Amino acid sequence: MVGFGAFLSLSDTNGQSHRQVYDDALMYAREAERLGCDSVWINEHHFMGFSICPDSLVMASALLASTKKIRVGNAISLIPLQHPVSIAEKAAMLDNLSGGRFDLGLGRGGYPLDAMVFNMPLDQFGQSLDQGVELIHRALSADYVDGTLSNGQPSLWSFPPVQVYPRPYTKPHVPIFVAGQTDHTMGIAAQRGLSLLLSWHQTHTERETVVKRYDAALAAAGHKGPRPVHVGSACVHIADTKEQAIAEFTGRFRDWLRGGRTGAFDKTAVDGPYGQALKDILAFAQKKAANEDAMVAKLMANNPIGSVDDVTAWFREDMARTGTQRYAVFVDVIGEPRQALGNLTRLLTEVAPALGVCAGVARI
Repeated sequence: MVGFGAFLSLSDTNGQSHRQVYDDALMYAREAERLGCDSVWINEHHFMGFSICPDSLVMASALLASTKKIRVGNAISLIPLQHPVSIAEKAAMLDNLSGGRFDLGLGRGGYPLDAMVFNMPLDQFGQSLDQGVELIHRALSADYVDGTLSNGQPSLWSFPPVQVYPRPYTKPHVPIFVAGQTDHTMGIAAQRGLSLLLSWHQTHTERETVVKRYDAALAAAGHKGPRPVHVGSACVHIADTKEQAIAEFTGRFRDWLRGGRTGAFDKTAVDGPYGQALKDILAFAQKKAANEDAMVAKLMANNPIGSVDDVTAWFREDMARTGTQRYAVFVDVIGEPRQALGNLTRLLTEVAPALGVCAGVARI
């Protein structure tokens, strides 16, 4: 069976206080559970109003404490900015505290300002994802983990053999989902039999290609048993007509994306010791701003925005082409809680029944 989860943006771009953003997130999670969502997901970003969630594991803890049955996933823990063992320890704690309701999302991010502040060279971002996923997976599934990779080479993190405590409640380990849009990322997940987080930036064709290549890599790795269950992300807005949905959504969507163009920093710092790097970040943001109309049009075309029939058709095609069984859908980008909850309610009461989507606990 297929299930829907609510993906919370935790954005401050609607003018509310940061305390209110967090209060709203807890409210959305409780309402999502009441309405029959199978999960709630949150992302992780630094230095931007696009998402004021710099530690998704802390936020996941609050969401798990505020709910009773629904699963909670983070999308994602940014591996380049944290030690893999620390991520594994916290994930195991959440797994135990929640009785097995936590899903761990892993990825690398890629915002240049993050790398500058947390002292991770950009040329190591790719390595950190590959190596970090291996070490976290081993920490949560094996008796011991150290800083040596399976190929015998040292990782970016040097440490002696240790056993992570607590041991995971979920066997064989906390469910792990790897985010990314490249063949390399897909291969990292397939090699270890881990699930994917499919990007809402991609078209049906691109997602289908990723899944097919994953399946081939999974078979080549000798994986036995059922294929891991992936989670597909999407940005959803439902109205009575497609024209109405686009009109309601476009402005809010544009404001939301603007909050995620670049990290926030004192622009006078471009004359300081980090000047050239910060100038490069500003240039990157300006380039994206110049292409804003094309970006908005592309992202809206790639996501289920329209009437009930339009949204139903989008999910039906995606399910047929990718085999996705779980979805994490942004429903709060429109901003105002009443509208966001109305959007989620229509998804679960009008779209889901047409798709045969179940309400309740997600199957892992």
